[in-house]
Amino acid sequence: MLTHFTNWLLKVSQIPYLSYSDLGQLLSHHFWVALILSGELILLLYLIYGQFAFVLIISDQLQHRQFRRITSALHQTFKRLKSTSPLAFLIFISNFIIILPPASLLLSTPLINKLKTPGPILDFLLQNPPYAVIVDISYLILCYLALRLSLMLPLILLKQLSCRQAGQLSWQKTKKQFGRFLGELMLIVSVSLLLTAIFDSIIYLLQSWLDTTSIAPNSVIVNLFLIELFAEIITCYLVAMISQLLVKNITTSSYQQTFRPPAFYKWLVVLLVLAGVTGLVTNQLLLLKQLTFSRPLTISHRGVDNGNGVQNTIPSLKQTSQEKPDYIEIDIQQIKDQQFVVLHDDNLKTLAGLNKSPHQLTLQQLTQITVRENGHQAKLASFDDYLATAKKLNQKLLIEIKATPTDSKDMTAIFIRRYQKQILKNHHLVQTLSYPVVTQLKQQAPQLFVSFILPYNLTLPVTKANAYTMEATTLNTKFIRHAQQKKQQVYAWTVNEPQQMDHMMFIGAKAIITDQLHELKQQIKRNRRQPNYASLLRSLMIPVTSSEANKTN
Repeated sequence: MLTHFTNWLLKVSQIPYLSYSDLGQLLSHHFWVALILSGELILLLYLIYGQFAFVLIISDQLQHRQFRRITSALHQTFKRLKSTSPLAFLIFISNFIIILPPASLLLSTPLINKLKTPGPILDFLLQNPPYAVIVDISYLILCYLALRLSLMLPLILLKQLSCRQAGQLSWQKTKKQFGRFLGELMLIVSVSLLLTAIFDSIIYLLQSWLDTTSIAPNSVIVNLFLIELFAEIITCYLVAMISQLLVKNITTSSYQQTFRPPAFYKWLVVLLVLAGVTGLVTNQLLLLKQLTFSRPLTISHRGVDNGNGVQNTIPSLKQTSQEKPDYIEIDIQQIKDQQFVVLHDDNLKTLAGLNKSPHQLTLQQLTQITVRENGHQAKLASFDDYLATAKKLNQKLLIEIKATPTDSKDMTAIFIRRYQKQILKNHHLVQTLSYPVVTQLKQQAPQLFVSFILPYNLTLPVTKANAYTMEATTLNTKFIRHAQQKKQQVYAWTVNEPQQMDHMMFIGAKAIITDQLHELKQQIKRNRRQPNYASLLRSLMIPVTSSEANKTN
């Protein structure tokens, strides 16, 4: 309901998309919408807080042999929520944020599944070890504090203590029994991981065998359903066991289930389980009915294949074009003399050892600079020279315009005036991370194929772009289906692992941008010859995230 409301709100407010990259513009140009969305976020967190309170209250009633009916627990929950202080709510939000990273590995809920860390952030940490160490140490400290104060909310909700009293008591109780408390928590998590690993391994081996039979396409739907159902069971197990652990540490009563529910309760439970299973099956069938391994367009990221040259240079273009990709992706920037150079970075220090911005130099100066990468070296290329070489090689390009604050006001118009005819004649594509540039391109040159790059999106966008270039770790079937309904394509970047390639092919990505072009082409051939559904299942069991090899767009 909240998702549908958000989409409606953005539509009536004529806001094309919502992402972290446009939050500043949202606050400055649509203050009231930002205020409503903030209220919606608070409501969402409040609902989660209510669920947490509801589970704790039921666990406490079971501990004290007071549980009689669900309605009584609901009444107690609403009563506690009315008296919740803002500080208690803030403490809950803080703990919720802290536990999200490990929880996402085990818990399966629509909200947690949507909250993923974008690949570029992971890449940055992997490529900058000092920052990664600082983040890791800080996170461990926060986890320790969260564990020491983990009894605080149960004490506030169940014992109705003040925040100060609950904090002091939680700190005292966990200090005396921290080792046992942590050990029991780790045991619950370890059992969940072990059960999940055993179950997933069985399903994977079963699907590997079924891949050799004619029923493989149908069997993968059944196995996907089983994986999702088991994930729901593990979620219920974790919630029940952890809530029992929290309640046990603030009460002296031992757990005894003495409540004997009436017969209609048992039938109610059966009906709810059947409804849940039916919902899961229906969702999977509708989702997977028309899915199969597609043949996506192959796009070489920054013109290289497995480090066969320096990114965005003519020698790597010549080398990579021999693999015959559908497109070669490149980055261009406007520089000091309003010319365009083929370059990704906004500073030359990494590739050339020169601490200067390309916008400080002219094209003549830049094309004299030697850049080095992957044991290769080459000169920087002007966009004109790169285009001419691509034409000789009969190689189509995916051209990313990297908009910067130093660009001239008419940068987009200059680009269109100089290159539109060549781009249309040679069937090149254009993409950009800047929505204003997308808008200008579609207004001034509607015939150009333009893709809007989204590192992460919170809602389904409504734009005039021909396609969306989406960071793969946040891409899902729902987004692709919505785009297809709007007659828009979806490109996935940057996909370097075979499992993730399989996943993108299966959910219907129109194109895959990769640093491993040869591997992608081989993976496509293998799946066209004999689809590897077992590999697909493995990618769903263990989500593939961005790695150090996955260069950001």
